[in-house]
Amino acid sequence: MKFEIIKNATDDYTLKYKDKEIKMHSNVEIMTEMQETGQNSKMNMIMDLAKKGMTVGDLIIEKVVDGKKYQDHSSKDEMAKMYEEKEKSRVFNEGVKKMTGKTLVELCIDIEIENDVEQCEKLSRELGEVMAGRFQNEGHK
Repeated sequence: MKFEIIKNATDDYTLKYKDKEIKMHSNVEIMTEMQETGQNSKMNMIMDLAKKGMTVGDLIIEKVVDGKKYQDHSSKDEMAKMYEEKEKSRVFNEGVKKMTGKTLVELCIDIEIENDVEQCEKLSRELGEVMAGRFQNEGHK
């Protein structure tokens, strides 16, 4: 195993890899910010569209078929999804950096798992659980 996260006490964890140990704590502030990503991403999308002289309505395509009016929201929905994923990723990486002093990518490189997608995803998932205070050592789940 390249890394291990150990739950020491409530909201107190240790990430172990190689000969390193990083003490971490759950972060309510980041979790609160994560819950706000939906509204923040919508606001960012609206502001970016406004800078281009557009509105959200410009992303909705209206069609008339057999005398009935239809609205296609797929472009708006896809753009909103892209903005939300970008915002969640930003907030998550900030949280990882606050907890460990490194971004997720830097940790994967330092642990030497950057080419192992499965291990990077496991690290990401477990760090998210630590952030939320829900992590349990695998043997104790």
